[in-house]
Amino acid sequence: MALSIRDLHVSYRTRAGLLHAVRGIDLDVAPGERVGLVGESGSGKTTVVAALVGMLPNDAVVHGSLSVGDLVDIDAGIGALEAHGTLDQNAWRRVRGRRIAAIPQGAMSGLHPTHRVDVAVAEVVAVHTETKGAAALEKARKLLADVGLDERATRAYPHELSGGMRQRVALAAALASEPEVLIADEPTVGLDVVVAHRFVDLLVERQRRDGFGLLVVSHDLPTVRSATDRLLVAYAGRIVESAPTDLLATDPLHPYASGLLAAAPSLDGGGWSVIPGTAPDLAVVPNGCAFGPRCPHASDRCNDVAPAPVTIDVRRIECHLYDPIDDASGQAGHDASQKDRSATVMRVPTSFPTVVRRSAPPLGEPVVIGRSITKVFTSRRWFTDTQTEALVDVDVDVRRGEIVGLVGVSGSGKSTLARTMFGLVHPTSGSIRVDGDELVGMSKARLRTLRRRLAMVHQDPYASLHPAMSVCDLVAEPLTIAGESSSSRRASAADALELVGLDPSAELLSRRAGQLSGGQRQRVAIARGLVADPLLMVLDEPMSMLDASVRAGIAQVLLDVRDRLGLGAVMITHDLAEAASICDRIVVLDAGRVVEHGESRQIATSPTHPATQRLFALAGATDATVHSPVRGETSHDEHAVTPRGAPSV
Repeated sequence: MALSIRDLHVSYRTRAGLLHAVRGIDLDVAPGERVGLVGESGSGKTTVVAALVGMLPNDAVVHGSLSVGDLVDIDAGIGALEAHGTLDQNAWRRVRGRRIAAIPQGAMSGLHPTHRVDVAVAEVVAVHTETKGAAALEKARKLLADVGLDERATRAYPHELSGGMRQRVALAAALASEPEVLIADEPTVGLDVVVAHRFVDLLVERQRRDGFGLLVVSHDLPTVRSATDRLLVAYAGRIVESAPTDLLATDPLHPYASGLLAAAPSLDGGGWSVIPGTAPDLAVVPNGCAFGPRCPHASDRCNDVAPAPVTIDVRRIECHLYDPIDDASGQAGHDASQKDRSATVMRVPTSFPTVVRRSAPPLGEPVVIGRSITKVFTSRRWFTDTQTEALVDVDVDVRRGEIVGLVGVSGSGKSTLARTMFGLVHPTSGSIRVDGDELVGMSKARLRTLRRRLAMVHQDPYASLHPAMSVCDLVAEPLTIAGESSSSRRASAADALELVGLDPSAELLSRRAGQLSGGQRQRVAIARGLVADPLLMVLDEPMSMLDASVRAGIAQVLLDVRDRLGLGAVMITHDLAEAASICDRIVVLDAGRVVEHGESRQIATSPTHPATQRLFALAGATDATVHSPVRGETSHDEHAVTPRGAPSV
């Protein structure tokens, strides 16, 4: 095996005691094999990755074994070195990056902002191979060219590259030492659907060419499905089902695996399931099945007895629905007859509540009217002006009581158009009116007053909320700025939290952002946007950083808020299925131009423009051919390095 884990247990020391993040995981990756590990936040995926590369914190308590190639019985993590002492940190450095390499989640955080990317990759080459100096730099440039970056991009700084290009840099750095195992940790988070598919295609192409074992860790099932041969589903620190990818992705047995697959939007605007409840608090190890409180099939046995692993043909599953009972003892059987029963095992269908999409309320007056909006950014470098057309002759309307989706790949102009609605970007030409007032030429004082009635929900709920502020203060911040009294702010914050489905208890109001889950943080961010009774809410990729099951809950919140308040909303997204499920109308942008617009279901079922057809093909909507680029060909997102001084569009 290129990589093998046996009985991995990882706990973290906290003030309240041990938090049992991983509870006995086995995992194998053979040379040339592609394995996926999927699950919600809190399932233990990140802890497994940290253990594999020896980067667990010092408060981790680790048991289990890890083997890489011919290196056997490597300690499972730095946090347990004092207890087990089988590999010191210097020895880990010889393994990490050389035998096991990783593409970290968020490529930008792994690149030094003041180093050119070829220099950054050259440093990796010098550390993990015998190649140094100018030879290391030359090898770095060859590695970058091999992942599809041109000469100009290899000499750029990280902030000048798109998200997809930065991921290619991270891949080049990971391949510098020709590792036996490559771990890709959430490799497509924050990338649009086109760039994500192209990066996955590149990753699989390099794996097939070089023959290393690949472990893809993600909450995005479509990404993992297209990149792997075998799939493992993690929940509460256990692997609850493993099977060949095609089998598990089409016919899951475990109720949790079924829920994950169903917790994705459909392109016809319906069938988006919600897994009720939340993952368990692993400070206390559950006696029975950890998924029991959320499972529609749960019985008393599920609550009392943890399911034992059962092998059914090529599957391995932990679920009492498929665990044979010894008639004499009433306990789970573990004999060889399991293979005999596999031929007759019956799949137990699982269904969860679905997102309820009601007919939109009667539309009100226009909130935003934009006509012929054009925006050209100009930047200067070495006495040469460079112009970038972000928007070209764009018309857009948003009415009260509707959600309008702005859809397109990265660089298509979605964010720039949204910023013009806030007066944060001034059009080069054209007109944009918000609640009847013309923004072009509006004084700063009037613009500040108008912005109190506009709300923005940002993409990353982990970065948009101040970690030191309480939930009450976070939600009430717009009212604090407006000068409202403390008692009024607290009451309004409680009302807004109730609107988004959170219980405004004193305990929740006093929590800090770091004590909230990702879904709770995004609900708090939406509540903050609603607290001042806005005319318009702009949601910038509000669900791209969230698990599939959490996204479904946020979608229901947005639809409920639309129905109850009748406000106008704009949702920026690259996920067309998401837009079709939530938005009333869709506006598709490509290279700064509106190429298609109309009712969401009409566009979802009958896209006419090639750009729209291609986006829906990548989302599995149509039979259109999905083009995978050859080396050197790039998407619009990656057609050029961003000129210094020009913002992202």
